[in-house]
Amino acid sequence: MKRNEENKNRAFAQITQIAVPLVVLAGLVFAYWRPLFAEYSTMRGIMAAKGGAGFFIIGGLTLLMMSIGLIQILYSLIVGLLRKIEVFRTLKPYLWKYSIYYKLGLFSLIFVNGFQLIIPQITRAAVNDMSFGRATSDGMLKYAMIIIGLALGVGIMRFFWRYLIIGSSRKIEFDLRNRFYQTLLSMSVRYFNNTKVGDLMALATNDLDAVRMMAGMSIVALFDAFFMLVASLILMATINWKLTLFVLIPMPFLSLIIVKFGSQLHDRFKLVQDSFAKLTDKAQETYSGIRVIKAYVQEKAEMDNFQVLNDDYRWKNMQMVRIWGLFDPLITFVIGISFGLVLLFGGDRVILANMSMGDYVAFTSYLGIAIWPMIAIGWITNLYQRGKASMGRLNEVFDLEPDIAESETPVVLDPLKGEIEFRGLSFSYEGDSEKVFDDVSLKIEAGSTVALVGRTGSGKTTLLRIMLRMFDVPAGTVFIDGHDIRDLQLETFRQQVGMVPQETFLFSEPIIDNIKFGKPDAPDSEALEMAKIAQIYENIMEFPQAFDTMVGERGVSLSGGQKQRVAIARALLVKPSILMLDDALSAVDTETEENILNELKKFMRDRTNIIVSHRISTVKNADKIFVIDKGKIAEEGTHDDLIALNGIYADLDRRQKLEKMLHDENGTVK
Repeated sequence: MKRNEENKNRAFAQITQIAVPLVVLAGLVFAYWRPLFAEYSTMRGIMAAKGGAGFFIIGGLTLLMMSIGLIQILYSLIVGLLRKIEVFRTLKPYLWKYSIYYKLGLFSLIFVNGFQLIIPQITRAAVNDMSFGRATSDGMLKYAMIIIGLALGVGIMRFFWRYLIIGSSRKIEFDLRNRFYQTLLSMSVRYFNNTKVGDLMALATNDLDAVRMMAGMSIVALFDAFFMLVASLILMATINWKLTLFVLIPMPFLSLIIVKFGSQLHDRFKLVQDSFAKLTDKAQETYSGIRVIKAYVQEKAEMDNFQVLNDDYRWKNMQMVRIWGLFDPLITFVIGISFGLVLLFGGDRVILANMSMGDYVAFTSYLGIAIWPMIAIGWITNLYQRGKASMGRLNEVFDLEPDIAESETPVVLDPLKGEIEFRGLSFSYEGDSEKVFDDVSLKIEAGSTVALVGRTGSGKTTLLRIMLRMFDVPAGTVFIDGHDIRDLQLETFRQQVGMVPQETFLFSEPIIDNIKFGKPDAPDSEALEMAKIAQIYENIMEFPQAFDTMVGERGVSLSGGQKQRVAIARALLVKPSILMLDDALSAVDTETEENILNELKKFMRDRTNIIVSHRISTVKNADKIFVIDKGKIAEEGTHDDLIALNGIYADLDRRQKLEKMLHDENGTVK
């Protein structure tokens, strides 16, 4: 109730702010009606009229006050209108945030429009002077100087409204893009597993651009069209109200065109954006997998697939262009009818001396000014429908809630000891009824080194991600240092964990920056020391630019083994309390692997280390080895214990020894 009352008071204040000056202005016009318009044909007559200067001063101040009130009311109406449309609820806070810039910009726009509306009156007076034989060189010079001055004012004020309003739309785009990026960063791995990169790229480019245009030029065009159309029609009516009625005859047809084509533009633009997302996703996938494509000689097949998507994008654009192609000419046709009617009936009045040539010129000038709002209606509709479709797509991201959220009073583990315990964990991926883990229980003591072994697809990597809470699990199933993982403050916890993922990812930056990614403020000497432990130092020093070498997108300029070792150095640099190596040595030879493991022994001391590997040689020295099979812990113990058990682990050991023996004898793995 209180808010409604405040809104009513604010609305009353705004209406009063515009109504009072309007009444004052009406009184001034009435008081000076005769002397002002009796000699309207010349500027000299206007300025010589009784109290003319005072009229213009008071009238100017009144118009200034009225303009401020008008801006506040119209801007509030625009924001209120957008608020009522559900899809624009996200945009409202940003429009209020930059409301002062919008209002100042609209204020500048009113000056531009006012100057433009005065020019036809000057032209009117000049033409009438020439028609009635009253023209003089000095008089024409004055008219010319006034028009030049008004044109200069238009240019200056146009700069301000563009700077203020278009600049604000750019700021809104900036804020929305930051929010979009922040939203994506807050989402879990599960979201990205189900979302295509192309969709996200389309949202971050085309859709944000469409919203920016709606928040900038669309608002300008809407305000400008409304102001200029109303003002032009009023001024045309003061010249000849009957002729103005003829101009209004085609207007209902204009409304029908807008209603008919507006919704179709919205639907077709949404289809265009969806198609663009698929095209972007395909291009990104092709660029990333170009080596595989070339290795399997699939260039033609990929080109054919891309052409299908490209053709679909072209076709949907053409469908939208067809609507827009009809929309614009129909509006132009309606405008042409208005001009034809003015020429027919206005020309007849001039011929019959019922209308002066100056009046006719001014009338057609105002009709020319009114053309822009008529054309702008089509453009505004296009920008609005595009922005509405794009805002709807963006809202789907903005409305996302992270499926992994901290508790209201999170536990801060600093320092982290590194004890990890699973108690009856059962887990399955979203939308998949098959369980990845079923009643898994295990405990990793702080400061110990454990290994996870199992067949491909047994869930070793998933178990590591659960330990980092990249996937959420039921309460009471995973504990870190005795605390439920769901109660931990994630940032502090993850800062003390170093992980080398199975699929190594390097950024398109120098090698030194990739190593320092988790700890940007670390000295270079420390990063180089970690590179030595990871056995990558010598390789990097052979490059022409050494550690300043750019690795290329996704580390394309490095071999698989080199990328893994850079990733190991990156994990070591943060000096984690828990170190996770997810098959991190799979791309290096056994000799390099042995050297790395020997160097890691000192580093691993007093830290919790979790090693995932398919090589028995990598894990045999672990304090405890867990064998995962069919969603359960099938075996656990030391290397010797598991060999003696003669189960899955022992079978893997025998197979790898046989492969090594065959490799040594024949030089290749059979």
